Amino acid sequence: MRQVPKYLIIGSGRLVFHFCNYLRLLNLSFIQWSRKNNTPLQLKKFSKECTHVLLLINDDAIEDFVLNNSFLQNKCCVHCSGSLALNNIYSAHPLMTFGKQPYDLTTYLHMPFILEENSPEFENLLPGLSNKSYKIPGHLKSFYHALCVISGNFTCLLWQKFFSELETTFNLPREIGYSYLKQVVKNLQQQSPNTLTGPLVRGDWQTIKANLDALHNDSYREVYQAFVNVFQNEGEI
Repeated sequence: MRQVPKYLIIGSGRLVFHFCNYLRLLNLSFIQWSRKNNTPLQLKKFSKECTHVLLLINDDAIEDFVLNNSFLQNKCCVHCSGSLALNNIYSAHPLMTFGKQPYDLTTYLHMPFILEENSPEFENLLPGLSNKSYKIPGHLKSFYHALCVISGNFTCLLWQKFFSELETTFNLPREIGYSYLKQVVKNLQQQSPNTLTGPLVRGDWQTIKANLDALHNDSYREVYQAFVNVFQNEGEI
């Protein structure tokens, strides 16, 4: 009979908030510990009660945290860093962005997890979760995570810039840009051959120059120019 898991979740950030919510929706048992609200003695006590440990703390603190709390080495310890590869601690990175509000169960169930190629199977790392998982070479994790940051975090900066300028420069409601955003996402999901549109695709260098001139006092001019350079060097991906 398969062991019923009990998780010890270490940390206090946004990912902890979402993991606690996910496990709660699945009716899985867990305890949360953080140095803000608990003591080292409580950590040792909690570890004795759990089967799996989720290390949801800063990347640069994970390895030392386990070394400094050696009793954790007897547990199945898992971190969720997308870039960190450690010899003695397995990883399971959720390919998802996490906001301040809780998600519903369907959203959590549909997020895939990325494991390292020498990792145990997902059901052994995070028992009770039925998410799909995929394995990649450990030495490519930093590249994988860089792509996550470029595609997810950096695009947020671009869209936040767009919505902010609609409101502040043009005195327009940000909502008028939502249908534009939704269609861009839809085209990407459908892998439409016309996903990328605009002056780069048309080779309209007069418009590109006008755009760059209009951004002459804006820090996003360098961003625009960088994308032009990438497109010229690699073409449409």
